[in-house]
Amino acid sequence: MNYNTDRYNTLENKARAEQRNPNLPQMLMALWKEDPAFGKHVNMRKVGKGKVVATPEEMARKLFVLMSGEVHLVYTNNEGRRLVIATLEPGAIFGEGALDTPVAPNTFAEAATDVTLWTIPASQARNMTMQYPILGWGLLQTYGRRLIQVENSLEDVAYKKLPERLAALLLELDKKGDGLIQGVSHQALADRLGTYRETVSAILRDFKRRGLVKLGYRRIEILDEEALKEIAGIWEW
Repeated sequence: MNYNTDRYNTLENKARAEQRNPNLPQMLMALWKEDPAFGKHVNMRKVGKGKVVATPEEMARKLFVLMSGEVHLVYTNNEGRRLVIATLEPGAIFGEGALDTPVAPNTFAEAATDVTLWTIPASQARNMTMQYPILGWGLLQTYGRRLIQVENSLEDVAYKKLPERLAALLLELDKKGDGLIQGVSHQALADRLGTYRETVSAILRDFKRRGLVKLGYRRIEILDEEALKEIAGIWEW
């Protein structure tokens, strides 16, 4: 391994660790418990997987703090096609319309898993962001992570074919490392890749024919991880 590759892997691992940002929810919870003035304007919500967390209108009127779970920011065009433009993890703060920042009218938030989040009304969001710098810091962190995801997606679209991108996504979704991806439909995969469900299904059938995966209802079992890594262009050093 040369110096540049080693340095790149180190920076990448550090960036991934920062993206998970596990301390921010803990810090916010401590603040909520210790400062009654902070908790006075915070409402807690739980939303089940697949449910809408925030409509475009709500994202313009409230600030959202993701305390647990994952949320997809989804863009829809006039034809109703969906594209996941970012996946937010615990510690993410979104709904910047509450701070008088323009928001995309066709973007909404959807629960990728069961989630717990806080909401702060627009009438209090700006003052609280100024009074509690941790909220502003969380916003900046979220902006940065979203920008990285958008840049990576653009790079993938420009330089990688769909089988490569789908193979990489399957490996990413195997978070437990046991080869099982459950509760994810072909449409959800298509939304992540910005393509049609039929296209994803055709590629998955090809993967199945080649003995790379086993398919079931909302269930994909990875049978040949190394082959998928090769297709995705993921090389281990």
